[in-house]
Amino acid sequence: MPHATAPRSRRAFTLIELLVVIAIIALLVGILLPSLNKARKQAKVAICLTNQRQLLLGALNYSADFKDRFPGFTWTAGTVTPGNNRPPGTPPVIPAGTNDLNAAGIQAQDIMRRNSKPQNNQVAGFTNWIPHIRYSHLPLVDYLASRLPEPMLACPEHFDLKLQQERAQRGQSGAEIYPYSSTYNFVPAFYTRDKFTAGGGRLEQAGNHLTFFYGPGTGNSYALGKRRVSDIRYPSRKVWLYDEFDRHFARRPSYYTHRDSKPTVGMMDGSVRILATQADVNLGGYWPDTGTMRRIAPITYGFSAAGFLANTPWPDNSSPTQDGRFRWTLGGLQGIDINGVVPFRPGQ
Repeated sequence: MPHATAPRSRRAFTLIELLVVIAIIALLVGILLPSLNKARKQAKVAICLTNQRQLLLGALNYSADFKDRFPGFTWTAGTVTPGNNRPPGTPPVIPAGTNDLNAAGIQAQDIMRRNSKPQNNQVAGFTNWIPHIRYSHLPLVDYLASRLPEPMLACPEHFDLKLQQERAQRGQSGAEIYPYSSTYNFVPAFYTRDKFTAGGGRLEQAGNHLTFFYGPGTGNSYALGKRRVSDIRYPSRKVWLYDEFDRHFARRPSYYTHRDSKPTVGMMDGSVRILATQADVNLGGYWPDTGTMRRIAPITYGFSAAGFLANTPWPDNSSPTQDGRFRWTLGGLQGIDINGVVPFRPGQ
């Protein structure tokens, strides 16, 4: 005969036990979150350094293929070299009377239009524009047959550029050129003279960190590009490209000249590093066409709250005018950015 069994009583958590469990979970989260955030931060730094290393390797391959030349704009007022992706029968039009500087600008526009995916033939062109300053990567992109916008050109923490890249990938960028720019800037020694000359002049810093001036000298010409890798005297001690901001180690992105900044950089020997700008890097400067007195090369950080040049404020009350250091290496390609008491003397 079956007999009934008394139902087992199920004991529920008490309020105190539940609170203890929640407290333990909160404690574990508090312990693990900093480690997870640190790991995520380190991963982004690694991606940023890898991006720069890939650009450096591509540039070194370019120099091997093009007689020791750095990647650079090659179109001039009189001659044009067609790009490797140009459809047959569509040669560029270089207007009569165009100087070499404007020919380089036309080449930059052409590269952006041809390599943009989806195709963007609305990319604007400019006169008296020096594309070398922020778009020196374009000839390298053309050489590598890469698409634009190219994800490798953006640091994972360069959020506004990544946003603009996404807009361009959806065909929403129109005439804008910013989506085709890069987080990583090539130093001016990569495309300008090592010192001033009376006939050829030289590029130098102007009003703030966004503006430059080229004094063409008595020759009234722009001597930009055509530098060689063999012109470098100390490849392991000379910066080649750099992120203009410390995006990884500061509370908010700070300009690379700030005393606490640690930007990521690529060296001319192909290595990548993180440098404390004021602790690790020599002072920069210009050498005049005569004499041996160093001219200082200060950069004043200029805050802009709107537009595609919008940036973050200077982080503290220190002076926003600081030495340009590796942007304006004393001696150019012959100079030294790190580990050198006297980085360069004329005639050395």
